[in-house]
Amino acid sequence: MHLQQEFELLDAGGGWVARVIGLPDGTVKVEPDLYGLTGSWKREKLALSIVDATGRPVARFVSQGLDSRSRRLFWGAVKVGPHWLEHCLRIRSRPSPRISLCTTSRNRLHHVRETLPQNIADNRDYPNLEFVLLDYNSSDGLGHWVGKELGAEIASGRLSYYLAPQPTHFHATHSRNMSIRLASGDIVCVVDADNYTGRGFASYLADHVEPDNFLIGGRMEGDDFMVADDEGCIGRYALYKTTFLDVGGMDEAHVGWGYDDVDLYRRLHAKGYRCQSIDPRYARCIPHDDAERRKELRHHDIGRDKMGGDGSVWVNARRSQANLDAGRIVLNDGRIGCGEVVKNFGEATIVVHGRLPHQPHEDGPSGLSSSPGCAARHR
Repeated sequence: MHLQQEFELLDAGGGWVARVIGLPDGTVKVEPDLYGLTGSWKREKLALSIVDATGRPVARFVSQGLDSRSRRLFWGAVKVGPHWLEHCLRIRSRPSPRISLCTTSRNRLHHVRETLPQNIADNRDYPNLEFVLLDYNSSDGLGHWVGKELGAEIASGRLSYYLAPQPTHFHATHSRNMSIRLASGDIVCVVDADNYTGRGFASYLADHVEPDNFLIGGRMEGDDFMVADDEGCIGRYALYKTTFLDVGGMDEAHVGWGYDDVDLYRRLHAKGYRCQSIDPRYARCIPHDDAERRKELRHHDIGRDKMGGDGSVWVNARRSQANLDAGRIVLNDGRIGCGEVVKNFGEATIVVHGRLPHQPHEDGPSGLSSSPGCAARHR
């Protein structure tokens, strides 16, 4: 059977395993080929098989169906060592949305050098993907390491490295807003410097993020955000860029640590957006202590274990609740992630400034209005 179509191989739990490409000559290309499935298609009555170079079957799909989005599935099993394990093929029928995985770092080279190369490798299957790394004026050699170790990724366009030379402290909400403003993706996802995405994460996002549905790293119980069970990835969220900008991004009045992600979730929920938890298989991080969290902040009293002052999680939580009580859902007055950055070691200087095009902002108690446009520009 000569197929000219692209499939995704999924395991029994629906997790992404590989990209399967049926070529015009009847051969099958599998990326990554963890189980030795590259071979040729073979029709056996009602079954569709993949056989290796010796003609032995290595995958067999015997029935068809549809998933919840009416995409065709071929159910069967693949040979993994001596065992046959249940898997399915799913036809990839729609164009792959552009996805940006955005990481910000200020003196976290010791994390980035572990996570970023692995995350790039784990998402090779997804073609329409960029990694955005915003260096928030680090002094630990991050830029030197990126240029030396990831120059090929920059040259390929897979990685965009930005240096923000002005910040004197880490401002989590501003840096994340800036990285998303710089991102070219339709779908954007914040991946903290200590986070691993897991294999096939970008493909997972393409399947689950919708214009009205976003994903978060925290656990959900109904509409409640379970902060205690975040598995170290509570700051991970994935959504359409237009969705993110619809609420004005993250609240840049949050200047310390904590609750900014919860606040974003609550404002998106108040706007009517639906939310799901990211599958735990994609939520893994490098554990570290609170000293690591506070060392680059302007306010070191983060308030994790007790009530804190300026910049603490408790102050941020009270600000968030006050905004919600007052109906202030769209924040930052359109000035989201503003500042100047240098892209790819001097390729361009980019200024992110002013208000976004048609970004609503508060004009007093009467409601919302549009404002003059602005965007990132090269100079």
